[in-house]
Amino acid sequence: MQATSAPPRKALTRDTYALMSYMMREATVGTLNTIAEIDISFTQMKVLCALEADGEERSVKALAESMKLSLPAMSRAVDGLYERGFVERYEDPVDRRMKRVRLTDSGHSVPRLLNEKRLSALTEFIGSLDEDEAEALERALALIVGNRAEISGHRPAAKGSRR
Repeated sequence: MQATSAPPRKALTRDTYALMSYMMREATVGTLNTIAEIDISFTQMKVLCALEADGEERSVKALAESMKLSLPAMSRAVDGLYERGFVERYEDPVDRRMKRVRLTDSGHSVPRLLNEKRLSALTEFIGSLDEDEAEALERALALIVGNRAEISGHRPAAKGSRR
């Protein structure tokens, strides 16, 4: 639905950006600290997140192409993840020259841990809202998230489930 005048959307865009910028900054500190504690490279983190998002195995070559890295660089990243027990690596049953990679349970835990850090920052923010702010935000989000499957699909799972 199109707004009747541009200024309200400009203000909405500006204010949404301010909120998202604040939230991203707050969540990034915990996320970066977690990455440092795990002691993996950003490329390795990207591999874990890509495999987690896909929910399936991929070839080392496909990972390299999707991340615009050389095959040797991706192989080194995957080797490090394999040594740490975050991925399983094996020959493709059809083409033995290809190496396939999939996450282990430990590998799945890393993206989940990062998401928990982000959720923790959001929980702190929500806890800082007064009652009127919290109710207004809840109403707005119920309307948006309730009507947008591409957004509602990103809700965190209840404690104890895999997502």
